Amino acid sequence: MDDYLSVTWCEYFVGSDDEQLRCSVEAIRSSNMDVRPKACFCLANTTDVLAAIDDAGSNGRAVYHPEGDNDAHAGIYGIAPEEAKLLARLADEVWCAFLTKDTANALPESGCAKSNDVE
Repeated sequence: MDDYLSVTWCEYFVGSDDEQLRCSVEAIRSSNMDVRPKACFCLANTTDVLAAIDDAGSNGRAVYHPEGDNDAHAGIYGIAPEEAKLLARLADEVWCAFLTKDTANALPESGCAKSNDVE
């Protein structure tokens, strides 16, 4: 089991917010992750996630972890599975939006190039 929450970094990609989001969805879809037809893609601001982790008394941090099948992959550390209160807060307050398959498919497509801001 991973010791971090696996995420895809939208700002890894160049383009508008919606184009970055679509590229992130496509990165997840083309990865080895098992994305089911009824799955949704959840959105959160990393700063808000880390603040919630810190408020719960853990040391939260986000680390860029590119993987062979997802160059935009990252990990958020500090979320223990047994921390029910933190997990509830993340679900209720921090995951700010979600996209269904249809909503994700309606986002504009782009070339999904890597942003020059990513080192």
